[in-house]
Amino acid sequence: MVYKKYKTFNLCFILILSYSFFRVESFIPVERLAHSSALVGDKLYFFGGFSTGSCSNEVFYLDVSKSFNFAIPPWVDLTQNAGILFKSCWGTVSLNDKEQTVYLFGGIMGDIITDEDAFTSHAHSFNLNSLTWNVLNIKGTPPKRRREIQSVIDDTGKMYIFGGAIDDSLGSPTTNYFNDMIILDTVELSILISTLANSPTERRAYTATLLSNGVIVYIGGKEIDEVSGDREVNINQINLYDTKSQTWSVKVCNSIVYNY
Repeated sequence: MVYKKYKTFNLCFILILSYSFFRVESFIPVERLAHSSALVGDKLYFFGGFSTGSCSNEVFYLDVSKSFNFAIPPWVDLTQNAGILFKSCWGTVSLNDKEQTVYLFGGIMGDIITDEDAFTSHAHSFNLNSLTWNVLNIKGTPPKRRREIQSVIDDTGKMYIFGGAIDDSLGSPTTNYFNDMIILDTVELSILISTLANSPTERRAYTATLLSNGVIVYIGGKEIDEVSGDREVNINQINLYDTKSQTWSVKVCNSIVYNY
């Protein structure tokens, strides 16, 4: 009887020591905005973001193929070994599924220690197999830096980034919006910038969705107003960019009132 109690005590003691020295704390990301995300298979990846006065270099994901408690999602943190090379927020990411590579473009880039501007390139790549980052040396005329942008990527590896804004956080003494289209070829590592005559107004903070027919749908955002300086884009105005013909068009969504 004494032996059994002694054995039980030893087992409990070993378990307590094991938990104390080898326990794995659950990763709980802090609240944030201005982060970027990409769905890779069944894993939803998150990159950077802004919280408590600073951007972040965090990289983590959530496996959405499994059931989980919404109150405590099973986040997986990759930051220690695969964190972004700088603190990143208000940029945009797109996945080249064939290469298993995520491309991060633009946004604020801050030094991890000092928070000072750490801009080296407009574009960086994150290899999902090796979990390594690379600074991309892009051929062509570099665009002006920008933030609050959304990108899409087609099946040929071309990444489309429209508009955005520049301000003092990106080294500009004045705030300006853009309405150019940046086409980053992630295969050739080249860049093309165009501003067509019928391009939408200069804007930032919109949504961008690539349809199966190669048309990008742009909705909402903010644009420059001569009086107030900043106003929301009419949500009923749908701007379409055809990636095949490289042309813009506009659709107007009529409001429908449902009576229940």
